[in-house]
Amino acid sequence: MSQNITLLGASYSSVPAVKLPKTGGGTAQFDDTTDANATAADIASGKTAYVNGQKLTGTGSGGGSNWTLLASGTLTVNTTSTSASSAGTIAAGSEAYTKDAVIWVRIRGQSGKRNGYFYGSDAIFVNHQKANGGTSTFSAPAIEYYRVSDSGTYTTATGSYGVYGYSINSSGTVTIRRRYNSSNTLTINDKFDVEVYKLTLPNNEKLFD
Repeated sequence: MSQNITLLGASYSSVPAVKLPKTGGGTAQFDDTTDANATAADIASGKTAYVNGQKLTGTGSGGGSNWTLLASGTLTVNTTSTSASSAGTIAAGSEAYTKDAVIWVRIRGQSGKRNGYFYGSDAIFVNHQKANGGTSTFSAPAIEYYRVSDSGTYTTATGSYGVYGYSINSSGTVTIRRRYNSSNTLTINDKFDVEVYKLTLPNNEKLFD
């Protein structure tokens, strides 16, 4: 925003900010903030900001949740095998295998729907009991869904077909599995882009505290 002002008898139109000399050197800038509309609830608790010339101390929860990309890669899958087996791994790092971690494994075929048999999948892993160590993988967390059809139908891991996130390992790698559905006449034949994300909750809250 900007304002029309008078300074030392002279008029100025549409001024967005004024810089004035400081005692001892340098300048201080004063900006027009009349278009600001934040409230204390919009600002993270304990943080401060100036809105329309007034200092506000935040009372908000600190913003929304964020998905952080940990790793990405591409896997080539060409199979008619009805046995589930590894299609490869993606190195996601130690953050992927930590207690309370929420991990999203997103897989998409590069050629789009119905190239071969499968388009892509989404798997959400919630590690609420297997901390760093103890067991080498977690593949049966509290929430684990796979997208197994182009219609968007979601089913649990049992009996999953296609290309899907299967386990997160203590080494920080994510195992991707592939499995052909014998009731379908098409093979799985495509390059699949894999992305691994970690969820950060507001104020770094933990799901199971």
